[in-house]
Amino acid sequence: MQLFATAVVDYHHRMSIDQTPRFHYRLGLNQPAASPTVRRIAELAEAIRRETDGDFLVDVFPESRLGPDPKMFANMRSGALEFFMAGATLGDVAPTSALPLLPFAFRDSKTVFAALDGALGDQIRGELATNGIHAFRHCLQNGFHHLTTSTRPINTAADLAGLKIRSPGGAIARDFFAAFGAEAGYVPFNQMYEALKARDFDGQSDPLGVVLSLKLYEVQTYLSLTAHWWSGFTLLANAAAWHALPQEIQQVVERNAEKFALLQRDDIEQVNAGGAEELASRGMTVNTADIDSFRAELGPFYTRWREKAGPATWRLLESYAGEIG
Repeated sequence: MQLFATAVVDYHHRMSIDQTPRFHYRLGLNQPAASPTVRRIAELAEAIRRETDGDFLVDVFPESRLGPDPKMFANMRSGALEFFMAGATLGDVAPTSALPLLPFAFRDSKTVFAALDGALGDQIRGELATNGIHAFRHCLQNGFHHLTTSTRPINTAADLAGLKIRSPGGAIARDFFAAFGAEAGYVPFNQMYEALKARDFDGQSDPLGVVLSLKLYEVQTYLSLTAHWWSGFTLLANAAAWHALPQEIQQVVERNAEKFALLQRDDIEQVNAGGAEELASRGMTVNTADIDSFRAELGPFYTRWREKAGPATWRLLESYAGEIG
């Protein structure tokens, strides 16, 4: 898979040399080149090239090759980068985008996607549009987060006290870990392995597919199954760059963005479903955490975030997720 993903990206690079497309854009993301996510994004770029007869070329740069997420996001907003696949980096410009990360809000990915493909997603996309960002309707899957640690397993919420956890960033993550006496820290995705190896962090929060793709089982001892929140990826475009494309090219991109997002969702769902067993076979000690011990400490947390969201947005969230808190 590594060779395939790299070959597609390199193929796009050769195409950019061998012919001059009418439109030539770049797409940056942080995921490993060998991941199902990059494979589907590379297939998306190839489908766009093929269906536009080479008029529109999209070069794909995985593994934060264009910089860490905050830099890519800033460059996309300024127009220095045309496409960016965002994770938890949108809260400052689209406050509603943080809500799907609320701990223990959603029970499964299907419910999350119903919200994000529907009215909750419409509100997020509207907030992004007012900030000069075109968001594609169908986001991609990352999945439910669990905790890995090098120091001790997380059996109850009390086991988090005093630990430093690498998280995707954002206010919800900081607030969540602080509720249990832990510190949330950030390091770019492509530096996480080395940071955990150096014990700059005691552990990290990510879906099982990420733990596998980054080989974090080599630098983490324990996997504690918590499913504490869900995260995904949103494909974004600089609005000016997007509107510069002719309508017929936009239609090709939109159609294929939906097609490959849906395929990627299924890919990652399957990887995550078998992740715990695979990680146990690679030497990790796996336990299922006591989720009730987490929920018991989150009353003030939910109150704060309900107030921040406002009653109308909170009702919209609960119309998909059910009662929260």
